[in-house]
Amino acid sequence: MPQFHISDNPDWNGAAKRLVSGCKMLEDLNQRISLMEKVCDSLGDELYPAFLKILCNVGSNGDDDAKQLITETLVHALLTGRLPSGRMSAWGAENACGNNLFGQTRSLGPIEYVFTWYAQPSGRSPLPIQGFHHAASELLDLFSSNQNAKYLYCTKLTADIEDPLDGSLSRKSRYAIGRFVEAWESDKSTDEVLNCFLDTLHGDSLSRLVNLQIQYNLTLNR
Repeated sequence: MPQFHISDNPDWNGAAKRLVSGCKMLEDLNQRISLMEKVCDSLGDELYPAFLKILCNVGSNGDDDAKQLITETLVHALLTGRLPSGRMSAWGAENACGNNLFGQTRSLGPIEYVFTWYAQPSGRSPLPIQGFHHAASELLDLFSSNQNAKYLYCTKLTADIEDPLDGSLSRKSRYAIGRFVEAWESDKSTDEVLNCFLDTLHGDSLSRLVNLQIQYNLTLNR
């Protein structure tokens, strides 16, 4: 399958609308999942973040119907083990030169991909804190718009961090994601949930700094 190339000025809103329209034309949930899989396969592992960007755009700009359409598809994907995923270097599978050793990679779904990309070496350029907060917030808003999707994703993440042989996550990342899941399940706000993750990973000082920066950016954009 030919792979996509991202333009210098990608139309993320247009891409999100096309994904929603494509899913709306397909009544069968398995066909909708196949559509998402084809998008991910066409992008390839290196451009999997582009698929996440499309999901983020649905989460931030989509109406209730669009969000429900996409999250219902993702619920079925979670139930059938077909969650659209990207491959990332397994924990400890990097050598000193940053090269992937022995092809040791793991498939990660949208939320854990963003968390892992930020929290530990991944074989990709590090994800800046602002980029992490932006992507994680919009993905959480999308999945939280469907209580079933949120519940199933929390269940999946709990199983992931309790699997000692998975190899995707460092011990520190596992603990931080575990605290995040606890906060998300208790219906805390998105900022509180992400602060819980950041506090566990780095300590209170970083999350306070991030909040101040976000408030400053919001003030500038008014």
